[in-house]
Amino acid sequence: MKQLQHDKVVLFDHDGTVVDSETIALKSAWRLTNEVAREFPGAQYYELEDFVKCFAGKPYREILKKLYPDPLTSLNERDIDKLVAEEEKRAIERLTIEAKATVGTPQVLSSLRDDGFKYALVSNSSLQRLSACLGAAALTDYFPSQQVFSAHDSLPVPRPKPLPDIYLYAVKCLDAEVSDCVAIEDSISGVRSAVAAGIGQIIGYVGGTHISEDERSSRADALVSAGAHKVIDQMHDLIGLLSPTPV
Repeated sequence: MKQLQHDKVVLFDHDGTVVDSETIALKSAWRLTNEVAREFPGAQYYELEDFVKCFAGKPYREILKKLYPDPLTSLNERDIDKLVAEEEKRAIERLTIEAKATVGTPQVLSSLRDDGFKYALVSNSSLQRLSACLGAAALTDYFPSQQVFSAHDSLPVPRPKPLPDIYLYAVKCLDAEVSDCVAIEDSISGVRSAVAAGIGQIIGYVGGTHISEDERSSRADALVSAGAHKVIDQMHDLIGLLSPTPV
């Protein structure tokens, strides 16, 4: 019989980690961005593949500000607010239909639940977007509302990763110690957020479809450089890393 690890709290990132949503959402954002460029010239252009590589894990507000770096051609805040809302609407429409769990994730979540681990979802995405994804991916039963934390909606003021706020808030709500927590992240910004929060064990994940086979090695290196202690490309490998044996 497996030893229960009640002292560890597993904090999963959502997009590209628990749900394979990054490519779906980024394709939608890329299409919108090309429409935006016709109305607001001056944006740096990216092919879809490069757009996915550069902006995975980043909020659309941040993407727009990187696309329009010249203050003379920048969108004003009202324009940005309008476009962020449109991106969210379009992404949710696609994710509601297309989102799927990353390979092996349902089995891992089932194992963690059966073995007595406490776990939660810690994401930049809005609660509406998370609900749409979890429903489409058939993961809602694993993440009741008290185990879902959104940097967009759960905090008094949205403060997305790489800021540590949403991790610190989740740890507090779960009545845990940051040193006892394990973060699973697919993005550099997510790893940096976990590092800044003081999370005890940070595991990078490179198994999402938004990371190509050729890219996995370099992405893994980048996650380690950002502060990840280990990197996995198969979600089921997480179980071994949560064992009592030091990793």
